[in-house]
Amino acid sequence: MSELADIFADSDMRERFARFYRYAQVGRCVSSVTHDVNNYLGAILAYAELLSLESGQTDESRRMLEEIMTAVRRSSRLVSSLTDIARRERPDLRVVSPRDLLESVLDLRRYDLIMVRVDLETIYQEDLPQISVDLPKLQQALIYLLSNAIEAVEGEKDRRIKVSVSAGTATVEFCFWNAGGAIPEAVRARLFEPFFTTRGGGHLGLGLWTARHNLRAFRGDVTYDPARGFSAVVPQESGAGPLGTENSTTGA
Repeated sequence: MSELADIFADSDMRERFARFYRYAQVGRCVSSVTHDVNNYLGAILAYAELLSLESGQTDESRRMLEEIMTAVRRSSRLVSSLTDIARRERPDLRVVSPRDLLESVLDLRRYDLIMVRVDLETIYQEDLPQISVDLPKLQQALIYLLSNAIEAVEGEKDRRIKVSVSAGTATVEFCFWNAGGAIPEAVRARLFEPFFTTRGGGHLGLGLWTARHNLRAFRGDVTYDPARGFSAVVPQESGAGPLGTENSTTGA
């Protein structure tokens, strides 16, 4: 109790915990609301598809209906992605396309990428294999790494971010590089410590720690290299057997 009291005696740490709790409550609301939103989107799509089957429509009417259906389908995918990351913690092993997964992550932060005016480059290796992963954990980890890259270039003249996906013999690697400059050597040793941040009190300092924690839960890891940025490496088959505890993989 005394250790916890010492933490809360720090006003900055107290504010971080309050923000963290607030985000948790928002997550619960999102998980509930997205179910209803998807139902509404399903109704819109069904009526739009029925209208598209009617005869006597002009080319412009058909074009507008197709735009509506495309927008609804994309909105439904966004809501589904949001539901995946907002739901309560539980194993959710799925076989997914690495490219589709990264695209869903980019879609969730598309507005921020536009507002920060990020020059985004995506590179996908051809013939990427499907991967069997705990989807919410991997999706959350990739969102945190992308968010870290966005924050690194926000306010900079050079706002380039490069994300890539490649496959090894038994792994798939997601890389997030940004033009914000290399992280100083003195800071690298603490990158994955919980509540460590160099960006002031507005940040919790939990993103990188959570990303690594999530991936190590199914034999993956997150590392940092100045030339390549942050890399999330995951096994192609998560069910191949555990590596062990968090200390069993190489640190950054």
